[in-house]
Amino acid sequence: MSTIAELDPRRDMGLIRERIGTALSNAEDLRPILRDLANRNPVALAELVIGPKAQTAPPWIRAVLSVIDVLEASLATGGLYRRLVALNEQTQIEVLQVAARRHPSASWLIALSRTVEGKRAGEIHLGAAIHHPAFAQNCWAHASAGHLPGLIAIALQTGRAEPAAALTAHDHLEAAGLALVNTLTHSPNSPVVAMMAAAWGPDLSPVLHKALPKLRSRTVAVALSVQVNGYPSFQTLLKTLISAMVKT
Repeated sequence: MSTIAELDPRRDMGLIRERIGTALSNAEDLRPILRDLANRNPVALAELVIGPKAQTAPPWIRAVLSVIDVLEASLATGGLYRRLVALNEQTQIEVLQVAARRHPSASWLIALSRTVEGKRAGEIHLGAAIHHPAFAQNCWAHASAGHLPGLIAIALQTGRAEPAAALTAHDHLEAAGLALVNTLTHSPNSPVVAMMAAAWGPDLSPVLHKALPKLRSRTVAVALSVQVNGYPSFQTLLKTLISAMVKT
């Protein structure tokens, strides 16, 4: 039984706030209180979580995430997560992780990623969406928003071709070159060149040349050479580079 079981959320909200404050001060588990409210009065729960008097302590926000499904049923989802992110900087990453896992195709995650991750915006969102059908569209959206480091990081973490293709499609050629190298570093057989060409056009040479200065591994360079048969001039240049590289 929770410590607010005998209180009426419609009448005793002040007392409920006091008991939550006491529970926080005593480092008690807040989840029973939240589950009690979720079962009896989801509207009161929503007021406690996002209202002007909402608690901002990290333990409270972490406990709130345990009843996030009930809150989502009562509130606009994007607004809910934006409010939770705004309550405390210490828990922003955790909130974004939950949001990305539960709503991998949500467009509002693009801006929320920038708010939480800053320069590495998109990394958490894309990491959560790797196996979701929306992964490609998410890559395109983050590329459009200029979230280059996040896309480059995901290329290295996953070996998926979509981040490099999205960067190419949005003319971020330096970043696309690095994402190409990162993709092949993780997955030498990833069809990254073909996907980049589909996004850019038949002559991918301008993008491929951006990758050359970023090649540090002979293994990656060889993996790239296998995929560039349609670009004989670039392939010749790449083979010259490979011959000068130490085997890695």
